[in-house]
Amino acid sequence: MSDEDDLRAEVRELRAEVDALHTRIAALESERNTDPPPSAKDEAASTAVRSDTAAAESRSPSDSEPAPETGEAADGEAPPDERNWERNIGMKWLGGVGGLALVVGVVFFIRLAIEAGYLGPLGRVLTGTAGGLILLAGGRYAAEAQGYSRWGRLVAGTGLAIAYFSVYAAYGFESYRAAIGAPLWAVLLVLTALVAATAALSVRDHAPAVAGEAFLLGYVTAYVGLDAGSFVVSPAYVVLLTAGLVTIAAVRPWSRLVLGSVLPAYVLHVAWMNRLEPPDTVAAVVLAATFAVYAAGVYVLRASDRTDRWHRRLVEVTTASNAVFAAILLESVVRRLLPTAPDGVAVGAVGLALGGIYAVTESRLRQQNSAAGVLAVVLLAISVILAADPFAETVGLLVLLCGALALGTSRGAGAVRIGGHLVAVGTVAKLLAVDATRLPAFSLADPLATVTGRPATYLLGIAVFYVLGRWFGGASTTVPGIDRELPVAAPYAWTATGLAVVLLGLELSGASLSVAWAVLGLAFVGVGLALDDRGRRLQGVVVLGLVTTKVFLYDTRGLDTLARTLSFLVLGGILLVASYAYARWQGEKPLQRLSG
Repeated sequence: MSDEDDLRAEVRELRAEVDALHTRIAALESERNTDPPPSAKDEAASTAVRSDTAAAESRSPSDSEPAPETGEAADGEAPPDERNWERNIGMKWLGGVGGLALVVGVVFFIRLAIEAGYLGPLGRVLTGTAGGLILLAGGRYAAEAQGYSRWGRLVAGTGLAIAYFSVYAAYGFESYRAAIGAPLWAVLLVLTALVAATAALSVRDHAPAVAGEAFLLGYVTAYVGLDAGSFVVSPAYVVLLTAGLVTIAAVRPWSRLVLGSVLPAYVLHVAWMNRLEPPDTVAAVVLAATFAVYAAGVYVLRASDRTDRWHRRLVEVTTASNAVFAAILLESVVRRLLPTAPDGVAVGAVGLALGGIYAVTESRLRQQNSAAGVLAVVLLAISVILAADPFAETVGLLVLLCGALALGTSRGAGAVRIGGHLVAVGTVAKLLAVDATRLPAFSLADPLATVTGRPATYLLGIAVFYVLGRWFGGASTTVPGIDRELPVAAPYAWTATGLAVVLLGLELSGASLSVAWAVLGLAFVGVGLALDDRGRRLQGVVVLGLVTTKVFLYDTRGLDTLARTLSFLVLGGILLVASYAYARWQGEKPLQRLSG
């Protein structure tokens, strides 16, 4: 007798003794007219014995190793790392490669049938369509009825692709089109029905991946519609697809689907405009409609119950990408449609629309669509740059900057304030890169050029930045996505000082520049001491350090004797005056004053 047979005999004897004990306990309890529940120890012992018995009896005499388990139980008992890679290989990779192999096998089967003369073009289309629909239905059944969701949806997606491209072949391949004679409208109708049915089922089955594949194939259908030679079919199809996505977003807030469709939609519009050259009025209406539909989709996604950070980021990116594509394409169309209108009209219109979206979202949903608020200000700034000459551009940017900061501060609109800060950065860049070279310098011979020239623009920028730095005081702003507050006043004040230094460097040279910088530094130190403003004092010290460096490194070699002498004398005198002012200001407790 083997060890396994001995184990079985011992288990049977133990089970018989336990059953006998249960019988005696039941008899005693019946005599006392009581019926207490079995004790925890007895129940545990009985359960353990029965489990051991079942495990021992399930073993095969010819195989002493335990049989491998399958399904969820085995997966749950495996270590996490082993379970992850095993599941990835078993479900993802094997399933994906299997689906690809199945598609290739279908292709070879159809090729074999063609070579044998069994299938003509119509038979190939019908066979591929039927096979794809069978896979689609089977995958859905496996996902919903049997619980194999990932595998079933992979099979369903494979079947959808096979069915779709089988129908597409009826018109997409010239030989098929000549043999079958299928009209384009019939093929488009079948493809649309297939995409719509799959999208509806995916919404019901909570399968965003299948829905995404269906809509991707829908955009392929829209591209096929370009062959109709009509400027209505393809854009209408794209707008309807986008509206369908927004409708689905009201039921299933799949933000990745909406974001992923933005690029295909606008690329199809570009292909449509380049190939068919529709009237500019029609193109503008189609682009505006697409922008509006996506704006509605963003509103629907924000109104959903999803509040996770990833969802919010996807919605912000959708807002930004929709606005950028619409602004670029509408600007090119409006320039042809209204050649006399100033440039930047369409960009400004999109910016105003984003401002409205930001206001509505904040008032109705109590949420700030940060991307809409920031881009509204930025696009308005771009429209100003496109529409005006360099001097008017700078004036317009400064006005927009002040308006955005005032509105954002008074209304508590953080995104509008951030947009204003971005406009400030752009204004400084324009002053340094454009105005410094394209605008005329100071000249008494041409007063008009001086009033609208480089000194005027720089002085306006310096004044506005100083006023904003004073207005903000100790205020700070929070950048979206960064959990820290950044000061606002100091960057504006230091930028204004930097612009003043640059302006003097552009208008003066040699010893006169050294004298001007020294006087400017002394003025900052004096104002800082008088107002007890540490920031102003530091700005003055920095300017004095700059002019000192220039005098010792450049003026000693680059200037003649008279100019070099003047530079050193003025600099020395000013530095002594500044030092004396510091000494008087410090008083009896210099360290305490400086630290304050």
